[in-house]
Amino acid sequence: MSPIVPSLPPQLVQLGFDYVLAVAAGDDATAARLVPEVEQLPGLLSAIAERIVFPVTALSDDTEPCADSFVVDEVGVIYLMAISQWATHAPAAAAPGIACTIAHFVGQVLADAPKDVVPALRALRDAQVWLCSRV
Repeated sequence: MSPIVPSLPPQLVQLGFDYVLAVAAGDDATAARLVPEVEQLPGLLSAIAERIVFPVTALSDDTEPCADSFVVDEVGVIYLMAISQWATHAPAAAAPGIACTIAHFVGQVLADAPKDVVPALRALRDAQVWLCSRV
């Protein structure tokens, strides 16, 4: 599990991903409905970001470490630290920006094409909710 963010119950993982999905899809009504709950949990979007970024950027035990892998690991850590600080110091204003940042990361790193961001986020949400419900 995550080295930075504690485990979350499935319903909070669902809430965080649903908010990011609403922002990514341009569903302003759903985002507006969910944002009060998200803003009351300032670390929630940081935890969602970590569930997406950490597995992609962290050094793996499966591969031989090299300079590039250390750089990717460190960039991931810096990215997550910035999101965490943003959420901590400006919780009311940070939620939409963090959601957009998460969606952008997914679009640039994990989705097959930029138009595939929403389906990729849905797949990540479903996998993470399932994982959390197994703990």
